[in-house]
Amino acid sequence: QHATTLEEQQRLGVPSAWLGVVAPMLATFNSALILWIGGMRAIEGGISVGLLVAFQALVTRFTAPITRLNGVAGRIQDFAADVARLKDVENFKADPLYGRPGAGDSTRRLHGHVELQNITFGYNPLDKPLLTGFDLTVGPGQQVALVGGSGSGKSTVSRLISGLYTPWEGVIRIDGQRLDDIPRGALASSVSFVDQDVFLFEGSVSDNVALWDPSIPDEAVVDALRDAALYDVVMRRPGGIHSRVEQDGRNFSGGQRQRLEIARALVRRPSILVLDEVTSALDAETELVVMDNLRKRGCACVVIAHRLSTVRDSDEIVVLQHGTIVERGRHEELVARGGAYAALVKER
Repeated sequence: QHATTLEEQQRLGVPSAWLGVVAPMLATFNSALILWIGGMRAIEGGISVGLLVAFQALVTRFTAPITRLNGVAGRIQDFAADVARLKDVENFKADPLYGRPGAGDSTRRLHGHVELQNITFGYNPLDKPLLTGFDLTVGPGQQVALVGGSGSGKSTVSRLISGLYTPWEGVIRIDGQRLDDIPRGALASSVSFVDQDVFLFEGSVSDNVALWDPSIPDEAVVDALRDAALYDVVMRRPGGIHSRVEQDGRNFSGGQRQRLEIARALVRRPSILVLDEVTSALDAETELVVMDNLRKRGCACVVIAHRLSTVRDSDEIVVLQHGTIVERGRHEELVARGGAYAALVKER
């Protein structure tokens, strides 16, 4: 697909490239021809040098707008390509996610009982599925950790729970209701997903936590910052929760940016919290405080982490290898078995 896209971009770029070369080349050739013929006539005394210079200037002014038409032609091609993309999008059916009932259900809160039953999922239907026969259950107040090597499917599971991906086979239920049948508003107000990539915007701390939602009071922002172990740091800045955040959070450290993301996820008091490598930049002491605060919130929590100290106190640890569950249990049980999890503990 990427190769096809590049090929189409190159095909569209060829006419623009030709126009960009041919028009200036013809203008240069025209000027050279006028100077050569006019120079010969001036030497013979047929015309004066002043007339030659005046004629050259007149021709240059006349051809300049024509040369600029080259840019217009290029923009027309770009416009045609943009229209073709829009038509391509319109030819596809809308995602079923956006066909669900919307804003009128935003006040409904889910309790947080999550079930994944016999899930099969992959990114390419022509390749082998990444997840096969995957089962997981998380109840309110429980913390379940997903561990495993790179490419084992941990982040994929987090996006399936969040409703960002649709499984090929199997069923995802929350509170006994299929994920596809849950109104978008209820899902958005009850499920918070924190990715390993941090996105912060230019504005205030409060703006970044509440995402400019006027219905979220400052008290909720303060509570979220406290639970993310960032309140004291923010209050030492001029303006407190209204202090400035630069684009991409450049005036915050890596760990502080991660905690701002966590606070953003907590501000709506979600019933289900999905965390994908969100404490990788935190020191052990701060990480312990944050994880304890998350437990006190009583929400169903799915944690993905490479650092095993983050997950050792989880109610259940699920070990993934190539999209398949190879072990599950508590930290002490898995270490005693001496299997895949014990090997991960020794490595890290």
